[in-house]
Amino acid sequence: MEEMTSKERFINALEMKEVDRAPLGYLWFGAGDAVLDRMNASMKDVYYSARGIARAQILAREMYHHDNVMSPWGCLLVEAEALGVKINVKDNAYPSIAEFPLKSALEYEKINPRDMERSQRVRTIEESITLMKKELGDDAFICCATLTPLMLASQLMDGSRMCMEMIKDADNLHRLLELLTESCMIFADRMLDAGADGIFAENGGSASDLFSPEMAREFGFKYTKEMYSHIQDNGGYVISHNCASHAFHGLELELKPDALNFAFGNVNTLKEQYGVECEKLHNHKNIGCSQRYCFRDFSNFHDSGICLMGNINPYTFSSGMMKDIASEVKACMSAAPERGFILSTGCEVPLGTPAEEMEVLWDTMVSCL
Repeated sequence: MEEMTSKERFINALEMKEVDRAPLGYLWFGAGDAVLDRMNASMKDVYYSARGIARAQILAREMYHHDNVMSPWGCLLVEAEALGVKINVKDNAYPSIAEFPLKSALEYEKINPRDMERSQRVRTIEESITLMKKELGDDAFICCATLTPLMLASQLMDGSRMCMEMIKDADNLHRLLELLTESCMIFADRMLDAGADGIFAENGGSASDLFSPEMAREFGFKYTKEMYSHIQDNGGYVISHNCASHAFHGLELELKPDALNFAFGNVNTLKEQYGVECEKLHNHKNIGCSQRYCFRDFSNFHDSGICLMGNINPYTFSSGMMKDIASEVKACMSAAPERGFILSTGCEVPLGTPAEEMEVLWDTMVSCL
């Protein structure tokens, strides 16, 4: 018997308090095609529509039983577009970058954080949150999806160029990141004022897949920490999303988010750092554990008061392998702590996932309660 609203359940998990059941978290616009089909709409139809975004999220919650909604959904280019990135909007897929506004960090003066306040695209997202707040009230947890400053920098210039700037022109890159940190905080402030309960921040750049630990700390951690602290100081919860294959979880811990949403990792590294015998805990025949983190023994996060959110493998969806989906859910539920846990996928469920596969996720979760 459910005794809490979705919002109460979600917030209690974030605050390490008791819940009537584990919350189910929704990322971006997972299995979104089925939602759009029911709306008789395309991605392009609703991309620039606050009402379309809000309706799609509310309908997705009705279909998939999640305890939260999220805007912007299906797009991590909102802030970049506000700061001058040209994008290609597609009929039935996520948009892509058509043109970068910066050739190098030397052009940092082209960036004006106040453009966040003038952007029509930002106003659209702001209005979508206001609409969801009006319709849902305090029934569901409302997330705003955003980027950390270093991730945003990688969208304003070519990613490989940004990495070169770390070595060749660090001073100007730092100046750019200072401006982008201010931009991210302005964006977050507007979303919180519109009714968002928290910020879901994409921090996937904090990983050895891309940078050395020293580079991640110098160019990522400092600015992300300032952003997270600002959000929390202004009454918002922070969910740090890092689904990189070799994420710097030590830096994530130092950031002190309210929750960590994670997906993958190197089991050998995990064993060395945390002493987790992951293969003994998650011994799946079909999915395997060689490239997965198991969060049962992420005790340093949990002991620090950080909620753990994850980590169903999103790649099991759109495969038609219902047993694999059920196996993932059961494994996560059995490894989960009693408090401070939100069941979700480690990253977004593919757009084309059938609604029937999402029902398997929900039905399996319910059976584990």
